[in-house]
Amino acid sequence: MARTPVGRPTVQHGAYVARAVRELRHWSALAVRETARGVAASVAGTPILRSIGRDGMLLHLTAPVIQRLEPQLWESGQVHACGDEAWVSLNIDNEPDLELLLALTSVAIKAHAPG
Repeated sequence: MARTPVGRPTVQHGAYVARAVRELRHWSALAVRETARGVAASVAGTPILRSIGRDGMLLHLTAPVIQRLEPQLWESGQVHACGDEAWVSLNIDNEPDLELLLALTSVAIKAHAPG
């Protein structure tokens, strides 16, 4: 485990999660930050994304969005339900997973955008 400049341990991400984080840092609607447990991103103060382990991400889509997209989400085999019905998890192991994460992050931003 690497350490931040102030000595706190940081999570080492897999190559595709690291690429996603690099790209998401350029999205103006997102506030992306490193935490002791990994990466977290928020929209207008609402958490919508956080890393889990080396290759996983949790995404706050909202229950209505998940219900609307449910057949397509579960058919992909890459999106999994979480204990909280407003969140889903994804394993980011390849390019299609990365593209799916970015697309669903865009949906989450829209779902949480003010106004």
